[in-house]
Amino acid sequence: MALTIPEEVRSYLSGRPVMGSPEQVVPLFTVDLNGFPHPCLLSRAQLDATATEIRAAITSWGTRANIRNHGVALILVTLGDTVHHLKLGVVRAHDDKGVLLVAFELVDHKADTLGIQLQPMTFLAGPWISSLEHWDETEKMLRSLDNN
Repeated sequence: MALTIPEEVRSYLSGRPVMGSPEQVVPLFTVDLNGFPHPCLLSRAQLDATATEIRAAITSWGTRANIRNHGVALILVTLGDTVHHLKLGVVRAHDDKGVLLVAFELVDHKADTLGIQLQPMTFLAGPWISSLEHWDETEKMLRSLDNN
């Protein structure tokens, strides 16, 4: 039975980047063929969440291969004074126009905190990055996971 995504994480990942504002970079880690961690830096535009799934749109060929080969990932989400470590397993995935759309279930969650305010890695959301990464199309593609 899948674990429930913590509400604060689900709420954050379900949101969309705010143009002109700093947005958190969400690191997703996979394991490469040599057993080493492989990072992929995502934004909320490439992620979504329900009560039981975290969904991702992956364009990186290395990350796509690692997910296909191993079926697991880890994401880190920083909210306030807590870093949420979310260990994930693939539930289903399919390719769409060079993007691997993945629905993950939560396998394990650790809320790591010392009670001090944390500053995540960020970028400035703007039209240029939105256009480059096709955020509008990505949002529609992520919704297609509802139908699979």
